[in-house]
Amino acid sequence: MLGAIIVLLIRGLIWGFATQAIIENKGYSENWFWWGFFFGIIAMLVALSKPAVPAYDFSDIGLFSEEKNKTYVRSMVETGGWQCHFCNRANPSYTGTCACGRTKEDTLAFEAAKIEQMKKAECKNSEEDSLDKIKKLKELLDIGALTQEEFDEKKKEFLL
Repeated sequence: MLGAIIVLLIRGLIWGFATQAIIENKGYSENWFWWGFFFGIIAMLVALSKPAVPAYDFSDIGLFSEEKNKTYVRSMVETGGWQCHFCNRANPSYTGTCACGRTKEDTLAFEAAKIEQMKKAECKNSEEDSLDKIKKLKELLDIGALTQEEFDEKKKEFLL
C-alpha cells in the first residue's frame, strides 16, 4: 500500500514538472504543475496543444511597460536563463530552443560573431588612427619640423 502511494506521488511529480516546463517553455507564466500532477498525460497533451506566446514587445500597446520587459529579461538571465538575440525573448535555463525556433547555440554563435566583428572594427580603427598619425608625421618631416631619425622612431611606435 505504501509502495503504491509512493509510486503515485513520484508519477504525479514527474507529470507535474514536465507539464509546468512545457507551459513555461511556451512563454506562459501560469502554474500548471497541479494539473500535470493530478491529470498526467491529459494535462501534458493540453499543454502541448497550447500555442506559444508570440515574442512581441507589448510596451507599444500598453500591456507591459518597457521597464517591466527589461526587468523580466534581466531577472531571467540572472537566474541562469538566456536571451534569444533574434527575437529578444527571455528563456529559462532548461530550454534549449526559443519559441522563435532558434537554439541557445545559435544565440551563442551570434554573440561570438558579434564580438569578433567588434574586435575587427576596433583593430581597423586603430590601424586607421596609426596611418593618420604617420601621415601627419610625414608632413612634419617634409616641412623640416622633424629629423629623419625622429620620424623613423615615431613611425615604429605607431606601427607596433
